[in-house]
Amino acid sequence: MLTCSFTHEGYFSFSKSRMQIEKDEERAVSIPRVCIQCKDAPCIQVCSEEALFKDKGTGAIMVDKDKCTGCKKCVKACPYGGIVFDEEGSIPLICDLCGGKPSCIEVCRFPQAIKFKVKKENDEK
Repeated sequence: MLTCSFTHEGYFSFSKSRMQIEKDEERAVSIPRVCIQCKDAPCIQVCSEEALFKDKGTGAIMVDKDKCTGCKKCVKACPYGGIVFDEEGSIPLICDLCGGKPSCIEVCRFPQAIKFKVKKENDEK
């Protein structure tokens, strides 16, 4: 999470990370919540300002900060809880795959804890 915020914002902040970790302390389980780059992208569909779009190179969902009004419709539309809303900046924070080379995977100390898999066109999600 901290690598994500540092890569995008230039400083370490849990609230500025494009991924969040849901913890269940009782069961000792940690579940990452991050955009899975849905094929049908409900977040893009609900954006009336056309502020969300897919990057042609990586397929990652991107945010046009100049068009975004901070309505949070995209956050509510995400069925996976993969969008974090930055209250300070009034914009959604969505994983942009770091241009195709996610920094979180590069620095993760736990092999295979998170993976980056390029989707094929016929993948469902």
